[in-house]
Amino acid sequence: MHHSRWAAFACAIASAVLPIRADSAGVYENAATESALLVSPQSTVVRGTLEIGSGGGVDATMFRVLGAFPARSWFLFWVEMPFVSVSAPDGIESGPGDLLLRARGRVWGSSGRALSLLATVGTGTGNKRFFPYSSQTLDINTSVGFVDSVGAMQPFVIVGYEWMHRVDEDRYSDDTRPVNHWRATAGTDFDLGTKSDLRGGVMFHWYDTTAERILIFAGTSYDWTPMFRVLAEGQVEVGPEAQRVGDWSLTAGLSVRF
Repeated sequence: MHHSRWAAFACAIASAVLPIRADSAGVYENAATESALLVSPQSTVVRGTLEIGSGGGVDATMFRVLGAFPARSWFLFWVEMPFVSVSAPDGIESGPGDLLLRARGRVWGSSGRALSLLATVGTGTGNKRFFPYSSQTLDINTSVGFVDSVGAMQPFVIVGYEWMHRVDEDRYSDDTRPVNHWRATAGTDFDLGTKSDLRGGVMFHWYDTTAERILIFAGTSYDWTPMFRVLAEGQVEVGPEAQRVGDWSLTAGLSVRF
C-alpha cells in the first residue's frame, strides 16, 4: 500500500511536467493566407491550390478553391472552400471542409502605406470533423494590418484576436478543444522583378489556455501570363512540440485574374 501511494504520487508529478500534445492549441491553418489578403491587389481572382500537411500522426491533402471579389474600391471579399482528405492510423476519410469567409477594408493609405481592418469567419459547415484540418466550429477573427513600401520590399504586420464558438463539448476532449487566442503575424514581401515576388514571415498564437504556437512561412509566385499566376508556399511549426497542431505543409496552386 505504501509503494502504491508513492507510485500514484510519481505518476501525478510526471503527468504535470511531461509534455502532452495539446491539440487544444487550435486548428490547422495556412499561415501565409492572412498576409496574402493584406497585400493582395484589389482585383477579381479565382484560385485553386493543392496542399499537403502533416502533424501529430495525421496527414492531410487539401484542395482549396478561393474567389476574391472587390465589392468597393476599399473593400475586398474572399470566399474559400477546402476539400479535405485525412490519413490517420485508423484509415482514410475525406469530405468538404469548413467554408471560410475573409474580408479586408482599407481605412487609410498614403505613399505606399496602408492600414486595413481584416476579418475571417470560419463557418464550421464541413460535413464531418477532420480535426485539426476541419473543426466544425464557428471561428471569428478580427485583425488590424499595416503594410509599407520600401523600394522593392513591403514589410507588414498583423495583430488580432480570434473567438471560437459552437465548440461541441461531446465531440471535443480537453486535449482537442479549440479556444480563444491572440495572434500576430510579421513579415515582408519582396518584388523579384515585374513578374514574381517572394513573401515570408512568422505567425504567433497565444491561447487562453496559455498554450503557444509559432509558424514560419514562405512563398513565391510567378506571372505565367497576364491572366495566370502560379504559386508555391510552405510552412513549418516550431513552437513547443507538446502544443503543435501541425508540423509542416506545402502548397502549390494557380490563380486566374479577371
